[in-house]
Amino acid sequence: MNPKISILMPCYNNADYVGEAIESILNQTYQNFELIVLDDCSSDNSAEVIKSFTDKRIVYHRNEQNAGLANNLNIGLQMARGEYIARMDGDDVSLPERLQTQIDFLENHPDIDLCSCGMEMFGKDDKVWIREPDPEDVKITMLFYSPILHASAMWRKSSFDRHNLAYRQEAFPAEDYDLWSRAATNGCRLANIPQILYRYRIHGEQVTKTDNRAAIRDREIKINYLQSCLPSLSATDCERCVDIFLNPPECATNNIKERKALYKAIIKANANDGFFDHKKLTTRLTRFYQSTVYQFIQNNKFNIKDIPLILELRIKQIVKLFAS
Repeated sequence: MNPKISILMPCYNNADYVGEAIESILNQTYQNFELIVLDDCSSDNSAEVIKSFTDKRIVYHRNEQNAGLANNLNIGLQMARGEYIARMDGDDVSLPERLQTQIDFLENHPDIDLCSCGMEMFGKDDKVWIREPDPEDVKITMLFYSPILHASAMWRKSSFDRHNLAYRQEAFPAEDYDLWSRAATNGCRLANIPQILYRYRIHGEQVTKTDNRAAIRDREIKINYLQSCLPSLSATDCERCVDIFLNPPECATNNIKERKALYKAIIKANANDGFFDHKKLTTRLTRFYQSTVYQFIQNNKFNIKDIPLILELRIKQIVKLFAS
């Protein structure tokens, strides 16, 4: 009988941590799984650590040559026999209730194709990441950054197979953001469980955190996402929206008028194309634009000509602005 869940655990020189990662899966309250450990030619003793576990649910695969993270995960997708795919990094820890909580959620919400859960950082950081639960909010957040926490994700294999969705190595180090954006534009519904079920280790050996290609990949993904979900926006406007409007508020300079025009263009395009929940999109983009205006005024000397801009702010922003 096939396992219900196939867990993909890529491993590259994780000898110091992979044993703890495997143990956290073996100690899950939900036990009907296979753990596919994907060794991408580790040069340390990761293989010895992995092979020291004798549980028959562990499937060990070592690549003949280094494939890269996305290609390595695709090998796992091809090997997977489960109805659900779950991710797990070789240097992290899943809390005992993680698999049970996620599979219960997906079984009880047949309209949802993927869910991730909250993460607690440990090691060199102690932040907590919890993303929006609502699928419509997830789609909007995709305009700004990845709304799904990759290593804690679980999804229906059939939903992704139906749309031929797999990782793309050329999108590394944003291969997850790329996959989720393509899943969303293909009609998959993505959600988040606002509960911490995963511990994400922060250490100095995580290549993707310092890879200088990240910003380039993020830009490409956002442009492609906008073009796919709002086809009535021109290619040029999609690029301008990403390069000017969707930048963080602290990047605001003298292009406030253009930012406003672009945010209005997105709202107008959605009124035509209907990809996003229109009320939610309008609220989110308006708040984002107001944050941009607030940051712009705060960073520049007050001028009488700024009064029309100030009137676009929320009352509490105006009060805060003058109080400072």
